[in-house]
Amino acid sequence: MAKVLEKLSQLISQAPIPPEDQNDLLIILPTLPKKAIEDLVDIFSKNPKLIIEFNENFKAKLNVLINGRDNWEKLIEKEEEELKNENLDDNI
Repeated sequence: MAKVLEKLSQLISQAPIPPEDQNDLLIILPTLPKKAIEDLVDIFSKNPKLIIEFNENFKAKLNVLINGRDNWEKLIEKEEEELKNENLDDNI
């Protein structure tokens, strides 16, 4: 598990996100199951830009947890809209 965590740490440390965001991800991601971490390493290795999207999504969900459930529906609606737009872009 140490190797996969080291690779994840390298990928996140090289990502163009603020150091405090990197730190937050490096604290929470090791708590995931090994398979999930391995999958993230694979995904982030193939497309490092996804770390930015992952971080934004993580921060949005963390904000909902901190600021209450009122924002949950808005967050889900935003994610659904982004997925629809992604699917439209893929079909072009």
